[in-house]
Amino acid sequence: MINIMLVDDDVPMIKYLRQLINWEELGLNVVGTSYSSIKALEMFKQFKPDLVITDIGLPQMNGLELASELKQIKPDVRMIFLTCHEDFHYAQKAIQLNADSYLIKDELTKEQLEESLKDSINKINETSVSLEGLSYKEILNRNIEILKHSLFDRLIKRDEPEMLIQFAKKLDISWQYPSFILGTGHISLSTFMEKYSYQDLSIIKYGFYNIACDVAKKYHGITFFNEEESIVFVYNYRQNIKFDHHQYIQSLLIGIQEKIFELLGLEISFIYGRQSFDIKNVGYVFQHMIHNRYRFFYHTELILNWDKQTKQSAFYPISRLLDKEMSELIIAVKEKDSKRVKDILTVITQTASEKNLDPEELKKVIARRIRLIELQYIETGNEEFYSFLEECGRLSDVVKLVENKLTQLIQWNGKMDGASSREPKLQEIDQYIVQNLSENVTSTDVAAHLYMNPSYFSRYFKRLTGENFTDYVHRFKIGVAIKILEQTGESVEEVAIKCGYSDRTYFSKVFKKYTKMTPREYRSKVGY
Repeated sequence: MINIMLVDDDVPMIKYLRQLINWEELGLNVVGTSYSSIKALEMFKQFKPDLVITDIGLPQMNGLELASELKQIKPDVRMIFLTCHEDFHYAQKAIQLNADSYLIKDELTKEQLEESLKDSINKINETSVSLEGLSYKEILNRNIEILKHSLFDRLIKRDEPEMLIQFAKKLDISWQYPSFILGTGHISLSTFMEKYSYQDLSIIKYGFYNIACDVAKKYHGITFFNEEESIVFVYNYRQNIKFDHHQYIQSLLIGIQEKIFELLGLEISFIYGRQSFDIKNVGYVFQHMIHNRYRFFYHTELILNWDKQTKQSAFYPISRLLDKEMSELIIAVKEKDSKRVKDILTVITQTASEKNLDPEELKKVIARRIRLIELQYIETGNEEFYSFLEECGRLSDVVKLVENKLTQLIQWNGKMDGASSREPKLQEIDQYIVQNLSENVTSTDVAAHLYMNPSYFSRYFKRLTGENFTDYVHRFKIGVAIKILEQTGESVEEVAIKCGYSDRTYFSKVFKKYTKMTPREYRSKVGY
């Protein structure tokens, strides 16, 4: 029997899954169920199941974060994600976590679940061969990322060159030439925050790494490493005056940028050295790059040469240089003047660049001022913003991040004006649900309709109603269904379809969650 665990904070959903199919007939043993991601993690450590079905929208730790933790405990565990979020970037991250399936709750049928489970069972059976029976190549493939991290760690610690070359060779990495070039890649945090949340950063970074490795397959001598500080690449080559190695690297990096923008919608920057060095100095060069991470803080190019001369070698203290502009920002937000905010940020950018102001001090001054502005409109700030601000390695990224934040605060300022609020009213959202009653309406759909950022809309909606959007839509639709059941003779199946539930069983489950009875029981009660 294959052991399986079910995780969902919706109790009726767990019961629905248990009753939907005959688990034992498929050779599956449900060793446990959990309504909490934290308890699920503890249960997983105890039972070590082969397969986990989990909802993504869990409190405390979401399903994607839980899956990442489970794979650290048992790398070969199979995952099936079950969620109400019919959203591309969730599905994409599920794929990056090597998930077997991504199923939508509102559309889930017995056939879909069985098909997904059979696919996972086949994959489990294919990998159930004992470790002794595995070839060296199979063992290598299972542990390649751990081994690559170990290789890079030894490279940074400047182990003996011959030992490093032999270790790399075992990983099918050929370092046969005497010359090396090192480079690093970074995600634009301002464009990231427009599309994703802070919790998604490690997953998206891993997606960046996978895409880079995939594009690099066509480029001989280049190896990517997924390190905590950044994505790192090492280029090993033989000196040849007839071959332009730097144009070769540029071609690769541009290809990666285009692919990542296409798949993830993100801006990526790279810094690499043009001067070659031997394997003994790779670690020294990397540490030097990390230590001098603000060397190109005032540059805007997305692919930079580390050896390029910068205007000044030292940064200067801010002192009281930007006091006037920082004070004007408060007034601009209070007056809801977005254009003025942009103009002030332009002046700050010009002053900081011309004076070569210290990046760390600049970010701290900006953070303090925004906290001060923020306290005027909301009780507690979004710490994700300040974490991102602290991590920014370029002024252009800092300014864009700050502009987005101040625009959001201007919206809050408008909300506090009561009638002049520019935030959408609940009636507008209700109207959209009514107009699309037979569809599976998601928060992403409504955010697009209202021209709002999806992540911001989700947070705004929770503050507005006190519940998440999915629960609100279910409750709203069940309210409509009750009226139809009371006033018409339409069948339960017809009512379900009219309210956007293609599966009658699931409709009944949701209906019972909010009314404590099935649709048929309710109709009998009202005596229709």
